[in-house]
Amino acid sequence: MTRTQLIGLLSAILLFVAIYVVFSFAEIEMTMLEVQKIFYFHISSAFTLFLAFGVTFISSILYLIKRRDKHDTIALVSTEIGIVFGVVVFTTGPIWARYAWNTWWNWEPRLTSALILWLTYIGYLILRSALAEEKKRVYSAVLGIIGFLNVPIVYFSVELWQGGLHPDTSTKMNLPSTMQIAWLISWLALTLLYLFLLMFRYRTEQIKLELETIQHQQMN
Repeated sequence: MTRTQLIGLLSAILLFVAIYVVFSFAEIEMTMLEVQKIFYFHISSAFTLFLAFGVTFISSILYLIKRRDKHDTIALVSTEIGIVFGVVVFTTGPIWARYAWNTWWNWEPRLTSALILWLTYIGYLILRSALAEEKKRVYSAVLGIIGFLNVPIVYFSVELWQGGLHPDTSTKMNLPSTMQIAWLISWLALTLLYLFLLMFRYRTEQIKLELETIQHQQMN
């Protein structure tokens, strides 16, 4: 079994464990009842999104310094995965908001800054598809670095701008112990899933580049 397969297996097992502890172990919140359980996957997906864009940020810096293809590839695939987790965040969030705040969407600081962050990295992919080979790598690396500067703004937006609907960042650490355990397991499960997808997509991109190199050599 390869390392990628092992991490994929572990992430699958932990996802099942996470689902079990969320619905059978964590106590039910008295205000929102079962709907509150969206929290575990919504927040965990948001943190995994931050991780994905953080990897893009670091890989983009390394590419600009060393100009190695592997750093550009890691930045690309991590961005793709981060965008997918963003879809989960923006799907589960409105469902939770509808029951918690009686609205699907509110242009409060955290929601607005998170949407800008997500759209920035969608722009990263659009930029790559619109430019020539070397330019797309350099320009997208710059955007990958600039985009990440919004992550701390998203995270601390509740403290920076008071009056939003989201609770402050310390709320999750004040949960009952069963809820904290369920959240941490969910977060770890999605982090492992991210790592598996990163390794899998990186390998597929490597194979794609190798095939393109062979085709280019044969044409010449």
